Amino acid sequence: MKDKLIIVVDLGLVRAYRVDLTEQRTPRLQQLEQLVLDEAHTRLKDRVSDLAGRQGTGTQKSSSAPKADDHNLKLEAKRRLIRQIAARITGLIHQNAKNGCWLAAPKEINSQILNELPPATRERIQKTVPCDFTKLSPGEVLEHFLERTV
Repeated sequence: MKDKLIIVVDLGLVRAYRVDLTEQRTPRLQQLEQLVLDEAHTRLKDRVSDLAGRQGTGTQKSSSAPKADDHNLKLEAKRRLIRQIAARITGLIHQNAKNGCWLAAPKEINSQILNELPPATRERIQKTVPCDFTKLSPGEVLEHFLERTV
């Protein structure tokens, strides 16, 4: 268990921990890195500079429609965030995962992140948990992973 890497992810945050053993041989987590993806925390209307998409057209039979479609901007932003997360996970695993890696990501994006990882990186991930552990303390994260191994 010593020198195992634990990565906890959601769409706006990547946290990496290393499992160390104390003098009493109990495991504890030491945070290696925290990456905040600012793009995930901004609204779409703040990223788009054109005001045309925010206003409706003149009323036609008491309905207003936008002047332009959003062209899947939200979906594309999510794809980009997932690619950024996968790239950072790949770097972390290649630098720090001496004894394997455990990964926790929300159920909605877990498989998408795994699909974006290169096969060599995916093989080094020993356990994946489809839960969002980003808001938990390091001790709680370790507890969740240890109880799932038993």
